[in-house]
Amino acid sequence: MSVDVNVILEDLKSNKSQRTKDSLDKLNSLLEAHFNAGEKDYSIATIGRISKADGGVGTVSIRNKTGEHFRLLIDAWATKANTTMKKPLAPQSRLLDTPSDMDLLKRLDDPALRAVFGQIIAEKNKLKAENRILKQNEEVVIDMRPNQVIHAEQLQQEVIVLPALDSQLLPSDIEALEDAINEQKMEQRGWTVSKYGAVKDEYERPLFKNGFVLAIKKVLAQV
Repeated sequence: MSVDVNVILEDLKSNKSQRTKDSLDKLNSLLEAHFNAGEKDYSIATIGRISKADGGVGTVSIRNKTGEHFRLLIDAWATKANTTMKKPLAPQSRLLDTPSDMDLLKRLDDPALRAVFGQIIAEKNKLKAENRILKQNEEVVIDMRPNQVIHAEQLQQEVIVLPALDSQLLPSDIEALEDAINEQKMEQRGWTVSKYGAVKDEYERPLFKNGFVLAIKKVLAQV
């Protein structure tokens, strides 16, 4: 991004003491080297640690109420580098992993939504169990009568047919589901939906797995 850091630096040095001006110049030189090295971590913790090791201002001085001019300078270089002052996630960070089904359930504050998605997860697990049975048995007889349990003696597994959703959901439950996939509200949060129904945040980190939005639409189509 086209940012004239020198103009910003001179403005920040205006009406400051000579000591503060020298500190700003030193910090600016460090940030320039950081930028030229292609670094993307402009967090206060990282810049403060590097600066202090080089004899400049430390993290505490930058974070203090009186360190606003230091933070503005760091932010200018971060903007020039097309990033922010937030510490980037490490490649191995667990935050980049797709959350498990239980993790997703825990993120839902609405009890009605948790109940519905709990049932969706149960039905998904039921289908996965049926798929395992079909793969591991040459011949499987499936009883299609409603509300029956399918036994696979070799695997000692049970597949339970769950009751229809239209008899389980209240109007408020349906409203909560519709609100969860409201395109306008997702856009306001900076979320996006992939063609496979996954939901990602503004940093392209997965919030909900593939099929999340599609599953809700399927539920709503049944009520």
